[in-house]
Amino acid sequence: MLFPSTLALTMTASAFQIFALAILASPIIDELELSRAQLGLVGSVNTAVGALSAPSTGRLTDRIGPRRSVVALLTLSALGMALMAAAPSIWLLALAAAVGGFPQGWGNPATNSLIATRVDPGRRGGVTGIKQSGVTLGVFLSGATLPLLERLWGWRGAFAAFAVVFTMLAVTVQLTLGPDPEVAEPGEDDPTTPRPSTRLDPFVWRLALYALLMGTAGGAVGRFFPLFAEESLGFSLATAGLLTALAGLLGMAARVVVGRWAETKVTPTRLLSLLAMVGVAYCLLLTVVTPATRNLLYLSPPLSAVGIAAWNAVAMLAIIMFFSKAQAGRASGIVMLGFLGGLSISAPLAGFAVDQLGEYWPVWLTAAGLAAIASGLMWFDTTQRTSEGLDDATGR
Repeated sequence: MLFPSTLALTMTASAFQIFALAILASPIIDELELSRAQLGLVGSVNTAVGALSAPSTGRLTDRIGPRRSVVALLTLSALGMALMAAAPSIWLLALAAAVGGFPQGWGNPATNSLIATRVDPGRRGGVTGIKQSGVTLGVFLSGATLPLLERLWGWRGAFAAFAVVFTMLAVTVQLTLGPDPEVAEPGEDDPTTPRPSTRLDPFVWRLALYALLMGTAGGAVGRFFPLFAEESLGFSLATAGLLTALAGLLGMAARVVVGRWAETKVTPTRLLSLLAMVGVAYCLLLTVVTPATRNLLYLSPPLSAVGIAAWNAVAMLAIIMFFSKAQAGRASGIVMLGFLGGLSISAPLAGFAVDQLGEYWPVWLTAAGLAAIASGLMWFDTTQRTSEGLDDATGR
């Protein structure tokens, strides 16, 4: 039986390293004497490896099955966190980030394939929302626990603690998740039936472009929000972490809700557009907040949860609904290429901009513009996909 908690925790582990880098940015910068741009570059190594490997790990998932894929990515997540804890320099920090990049790109192909093969239509929206909430659970856990662990054991001990947790999770999944069911392409059982084209629906490229834009916007904001709260607004590390944790907690709920809406109430493309509009509002809030009005930042968690985090659940559900079971991994990999590619380019560019300008608002304003473009991309989707059309596309 497929437990939604298994999916959620897998997604938590796959992306956790990048959240830990953001939350523990200050002590890492101080000990290793890094600039913001250098730390952003380390984060970009993680997401770039994830982006470039996602199409390959997506195809690998379709070949070896989602269960083996989940165990493999959890093992890599644990290894990446352990290497991060031991890194004495930026070079080994970057190597650890590269190892952690493979599960970053593999998480969605593996878990989407699990849902496609083990969850019946009608339940997929809710399960996908719960699954995607695992990423925002990672945001919550990092913000809520890492500052405390850093005070107790240092930032290295904090990374090592989660390496142990992810190792235990990999063992648990190996022991409890049953074998994958056999998946056949339509027409495979009857040799007289022509096999359909294996070419993916071109809509995957629209989703990938949307993911690129939202990943670039969200990566810049998410990577540097804690530093912005500390350096520009005078919040403590603990308060910045709590704000991040609250955004993650609310993001969990938001992803569950929008996942259900996308399957039952609102077409996925229209919902993706509306969520990006909320992202615009969030980025504009960060643009105008000042030390004198810093209490406005307490409005940021719900806006971040809906405008930056929630869209991913809708995009992943669209993949599960649009594409055949045997193609879910490959389609997910292409969309993750766009999303993680956006995360990869945004971090060093945002860090460089802040280092050079001494201000964060140009980064936030640029992120707002990218989210606005993403919103328009889906609002004017000419395919006019509906829930009935999605049912036809999947043969349901």
